[in-house]
Amino acid sequence: MNHVFGPVPSRRLGYSLGVDIIPPKYCTYDCIYCQIGRTTDKGIQRKSFYDAGSIADEVARKVASARVDMITFSGSGEPTLNADLGAMIRRVKERVDTPVAVITNGSLLYDRDVRADLAEADVVLPSLDAVTDQVFQRINRPHPSLDIRRIIEGLREFRAECSKPVWLEIMLIRNINDDPEELKKMAQIVSSLGVDRIQLNTVTRPPSEESVCRLEEGDLQAICKLFGPRCEVICSFERTEEMPAQADWTEIILETLRRRPLSLEDVVRTTSLTRFQAKTRLKAMEDEGLVRSYTLGDDVFYVVA
Repeated sequence: MNHVFGPVPSRRLGYSLGVDIIPPKYCTYDCIYCQIGRTTDKGIQRKSFYDAGSIADEVARKVASARVDMITFSGSGEPTLNADLGAMIRRVKERVDTPVAVITNGSLLYDRDVRADLAEADVVLPSLDAVTDQVFQRINRPHPSLDIRRIIEGLREFRAECSKPVWLEIMLIRNINDDPEELKKMAQIVSSLGVDRIQLNTVTRPPSEESVCRLEEGDLQAICKLFGPRCEVICSFERTEEMPAQADWTEIILETLRRRPLSLEDVVRTTSLTRFQAKTRLKAMEDEGLVRSYTLGDDVFYVVA
């Protein structure tokens, strides 16, 4: 399958089937924390890349053969840059009953067409990492035409127009956007957006810039109180039942590794292998040159070699 990966355990969406509809890496941002790596094609022009029917076919085949809690448009770039996003969501929903989510950086929500496309989804998960231009430039390294005030207004317009759930993610980075003044301004603005959930995150996978540092759990919990009762710290996914048979796991892991790094615990959750089995096979794959390991803090992640 060319555009579908997983399902993989998601901290927010259960077993999430990823749908990648953007060539790597076409994005409006070049975020310093991005787990996919540096942006190679920064732009804001929406384009048609792939056939909507073919995407829906891939999704339907996978949903028929695996447990999927959510179909999630995300992947190797900003999904709203695909001009056919709305049509793809509609075609998928014609084929399967599984709810559809879109993970977006929210940078193009000032565009009426983008808002209309996202309204086709069952849940939309935009992000907002800064509310002042200096911090916005430092974290997200946006396309030069993008303005943080316009992006915030786009979020506000989308919330006003769309009745679907909107879960706003804030990626917090030590010594960059965790300053008390920045957080105070962010809390004030976010409270005015009317989103259903505010979800705090920090760097948990190898970022594109090695100097990026995570916040600790206690820091996140303290910051969470600033944002009120709708705010939560995103927790690790807890497996509730077994995933695909052992024979299928290598393909699933390699599909996912092409889009994001995985830790040993991620592999265990995704495959239903024991820790020993997963660690042994990952070591063999590393020896074969298929993957390589990467240490971040106390955690070891695996990426495609």
